[in-house]
Amino acid sequence: MFILTRCPRPKALTTSRITSAGKERRKKTMTVPAVQSLSRAQVAAVLDLNTYDPADNGDKPGWLLPIEMRFRRFSETGEAPNVSLLNSAETKARLEQWCRDGIAFLDPKNQDLGSHVEKLDDLLSPIMVCSLLIQKQKWSRDEIIDRACALLARLPSYPPELPFEYAGKDGQSHAESPWPEEYFLTSDSPSSSSTATTTTTTTGTGRLRDGYEWSSLRVLSRPSTNVVRIALFLVMQRSVPVGFLGDYLDTITTLLDTATELFQGSTSEAEARARFVLQAFLWATWHQTMLIQLWYDAKIQMRTGVSFDRHSYPVAMPGRETVERLRPNYMCKWAFELLRSDLSSVTQDFRRLFEIYNVHFGDREPRCNLNPAAAGQVSSSSRSRVCDGKAPGNCQRFESEGVQIQSAHDFECPGSACSLLTWDEQSYKSIKGARAVSLEETDERHIRYCPVSTETMAVSHVWSHGQGGRPETGFNICLHRRYTRLARALGCTSYWMDTPCIPTDQELRYEAMGQINSNFLNSKVTLLVDRDLMEINIHPLTLEAKEAIVATLAVCDWNVRAWTLLEGMRGRWNLHVLCKDNHVISLVDVLNDVLAYSNLTLVSPCLALQHYNPTGRRPVEGEIPPVKIEQATCLLNHRHATKDRDVTMIWSLVCGSQLVKASVDFWKSKMGSPLATGFLVSSSPRLQDQHGFSWAPSRPNLLPPTAGTSSAAGQYPAYDGELSVAGMITEQGFKAEWLMCLIGRSRALPTWLHLRFYTQDESQIRSYYHVYNKGGNSRMDMKSLYKLRSVIAPVFKKYRWVALLLPAVRDRGTNGATSPPRPFQYQGEAKGPLLVIAGSHDEVGWEWQFVHEWDTNFRLPEFVLREVLMV
Repeated sequence: MFILTRCPRPKALTTSRITSAGKERRKKTMTVPAVQSLSRAQVAAVLDLNTYDPADNGDKPGWLLPIEMRFRRFSETGEAPNVSLLNSAETKARLEQWCRDGIAFLDPKNQDLGSHVEKLDDLLSPIMVCSLLIQKQKWSRDEIIDRACALLARLPSYPPELPFEYAGKDGQSHAESPWPEEYFLTSDSPSSSSTATTTTTTTGTGRLRDGYEWSSLRVLSRPSTNVVRIALFLVMQRSVPVGFLGDYLDTITTLLDTATELFQGSTSEAEARARFVLQAFLWATWHQTMLIQLWYDAKIQMRTGVSFDRHSYPVAMPGRETVERLRPNYMCKWAFELLRSDLSSVTQDFRRLFEIYNVHFGDREPRCNLNPAAAGQVSSSSRSRVCDGKAPGNCQRFESEGVQIQSAHDFECPGSACSLLTWDEQSYKSIKGARAVSLEETDERHIRYCPVSTETMAVSHVWSHGQGGRPETGFNICLHRRYTRLARALGCTSYWMDTPCIPTDQELRYEAMGQINSNFLNSKVTLLVDRDLMEINIHPLTLEAKEAIVATLAVCDWNVRAWTLLEGMRGRWNLHVLCKDNHVISLVDVLNDVLAYSNLTLVSPCLALQHYNPTGRRPVEGEIPPVKIEQATCLLNHRHATKDRDVTMIWSLVCGSQLVKASVDFWKSKMGSPLATGFLVSSSPRLQDQHGFSWAPSRPNLLPPTAGTSSAAGQYPAYDGELSVAGMITEQGFKAEWLMCLIGRSRALPTWLHLRFYTQDESQIRSYYHVYNKGGNSRMDMKSLYKLRSVIAPVFKKYRWVALLLPAVRDRGTNGATSPPRPFQYQGEAKGPLLVIAGSHDEVGWEWQFVHEWDTNFRLPEFVLREVLMV
């Protein structure tokens, strides 16, 4: 094994020394070393072996070039054009055989056990076929190799740990013997550096446990050949689409799931260990491939704003509890849940983010808990809540009742001698349209105003951080002086901020809130202000400081608020972050450098912040770029406002609509708009007593539960439903194609259900295009039928017919469902499919009832693709 040397960073990005306090904190955190076991020569060898040679073209025309990278599927045999498709049973058998071949290399009795890494790599490599056309690239061979080496060096040296949990037939774990030494790096291995052998297991145990240590597994010691191929392919100037590696990642996911099933069926400790090592090999390949795919997607997103594709999650992943144990104490659980549940966090690898966060905040206690008064001083009105990540109402950061307005001061202000500026009411009311604070007209006593213009600096802050208030009650003069200096430094003549610019009067307040979109869109610069970000020192400016901004921004109060989400989205064309000592930095510069130079595990938090990234041309004055309902709702599904009544107004403003107060008016304004069926599958509350809108969410997020909310209650936030079949919002209701199981109840036998079979046309061709889970009705056993009846029985008390609905996956080339149809998987956390339960009196109009997570221990019936009108 050899050491892969990082390409040197630009001098401007050299990491500075950390403080002694920071060093002390770093000792307590987990380091994530980079990949260490490939040399430049090895990467070059992979390139040479996979470069297209025109001599291999034979008698074919010289202009007929091969596909540079393609992937083989286990459901196909043969080579184009003679490809044969296999059925599901045949495909599963091929997957299992591949895994068993890999397990054979890991058998402790294998005489060649020491070469298992190379043999597993040889087994995996044929899934990918490469013919790289480097002669068509503007980069030279050496430049391509250098770029690939730099990219591979940014991978963590091993993925997050999978737990090894094996119990024998008696349910007890039995250690028959130590783990085979051949599975692990030895102390004299070239790649077994001090950092590589430092235990980072989530259980806190190391090599002492039967000779086992996760970070020393040899299958984790180097990227597979396929990972190197992918790096070489993508560092060249490419125009491949977002999610290019989706098919390959799905194949690895399927292999990993198959290996997991085999591991769960192990009959001995030795067999379980061998199968676990195969799991680890596939998990590392999936993890590294996904990180590179996300990096490439982020590059495209930074240029064009195109969203990345959702990818499948493998069954074998670090558990939620494992990730939670590594979370820094100061990091708010609710804020972390927003990041953890983001679709970009598919790898669930937050090790580097936690490490960075701990350097800056590791010695602090959380401030998001509501605890009772000190012992002996507990009053009946005091509350005891602990922020558990399940509800914003359990978090101190969303409770503003104890916050004193204008309690914050500039860092140079002692506070005690600070005076308050109050508004000049006549100046405010004399201006038509949006008002900003005039830098020239405001004096030492009164705030005076001018129209918001393209020379205005818009300030986005968190009210509960002490800068809130109203212009009538006063604004700390030190804060005014801060924003005056910053505005002038950024070339502005005025600044807008809610505290001095939104009065208490309801009519004036409503008018000002309706102008927020245009204020932030048209301002010259938007200043992001958060108390945690204001503690990041960017003088001198280092890559470490930029990484700290990303890590902090992803989980700070500013990012989890609904109002500040709106302000950041609208001001993203020139968004600056306020840091320590009033230094500011452009957010897009921060994101670009982190994506270009940092550990690839930081790509996910960058993607989670993509809505603050400027894309495309800047809107002209008066233009408000629309945001799709699905995207707006997805962004707001974990973000709340301190005043719950503001939620619908924020929702409408994020979508680019006119300000509306009532949810029904919001949906009425969307008549004629398409809507993804997968988006509707959530536990968001629905509009009540509004005919034609029983399906419509009444808010973009879930009702804020309290500490007493049962954890057993399903909480399924809305996601965008991308790639599900879309329907249309009409005057009659929501019309769309769903996968439907129609259920009636016999009047003679009220305790039994009648599942209507698909009888329109029994031809194989027609059923292929319209039926999912064909024959499922006849396969349902009594246990499954009783389970189904228990779910829908309450609906039969009101309706003659009940429907089970599943959104269908959309064909990428059309607006219809794929052939054969298959259900669209819920994008959040759910062990089984989420069913929509609807009721009808006449089978024509259907009323939404609820969503139910189906227990996979029970069988599902047959579903037919059918147009449904929700009323």
